Amino acid sequence: MSSSTGPEVQVPEARAEGPAPPPPPPSLAPGAGLGEPENAITVAVGLGPTAPGTKPEVALVDALERAARASAAPRATVRRLRAGVGEGKQVCRERRDDLVILVEYLADRPDPVLLPHDCRLDRALGVRGADAAGHAELVAALWSEHEALVRDGAKERRRTRLGPKVRTGLIVGGAILAVGVAIGVVVAASLRREIVVLTVSP
Repeated sequence: MSSSTGPEVQVPEARAEGPAPPPPPPSLAPGAGLGEPENAITVAVGLGPTAPGTKPEVALVDALERAARASAAPRATVRRLRAGVGEGKQVCRERRDDLVILVEYLADRPDPVLLPHDCRLDRALGVRGADAAGHAELVAALWSEHEALVRDGAKERRRTRLGPKVRTGLIVGGAILAVGVAIGVVVAASLRREIVVLTVSP
């Protein structure tokens, strides 16, 4: 007696669903989660050496600071410079900023102007009139000028910013080194062999 069987039916195995994949790790980009927008630039604003600090000039710096903070692309972290810090190129030597914008006077213009200096490229950018201080697009226009110069072959400096603690440590370390060298010179002089020649006359 023969028995016939139908076609074999494959039953898929039930698979237990595993746990959901973990969420992606938080961004580790510079400035992320540290209170500074990602890809932000640092802009310093203030009075230049030729601006004595009259009320209209100070009001111009106030407007410039507000406009820089309102920049959307790129985002800007703004710091205000104290009076008498020097020219833009001199401020850039601190290696804290990407752009420096100073209220200044030119010899051939009676009204104040804005003198921007590109710290990354170590060169002056185009002079702007005082009315540009109130425009939130000012930083974007200056940064577009920066990017155009880079496309034309300008080289950016290495971005090594020194924090206040690091600068203080370097100053203290240099002072300790100088004192150590001075002490070493004194000790070496005190240990120097001296030869005394005695002449005995008959």
